[in-house]
Amino acid sequence: MSDEATFHDGYRKALEEVSKLVTGMQDGHMVELADLLADLDRMIERARCLRASSLACRASGDAGY
Repeated sequence: MSDEATFHDGYRKALEEVSKLVTGMQDGHMVELADLLADLDRMIERARCLRASSLACRASGDAGY
């Protein structure tokens, strides 16, 4: 696995952990937490896509995205 793909995988895992922690804090700020969780979900999906793109780039021999 490339360094870049490893970075994106680690970034995604960290965001998922933050998402779990925030989910456990839901008391009184539901709207703000829902917005934060939606943002985290978008970041996680982007990291997942970037990781896959990075791995595909290495497999195809291309030098960039």
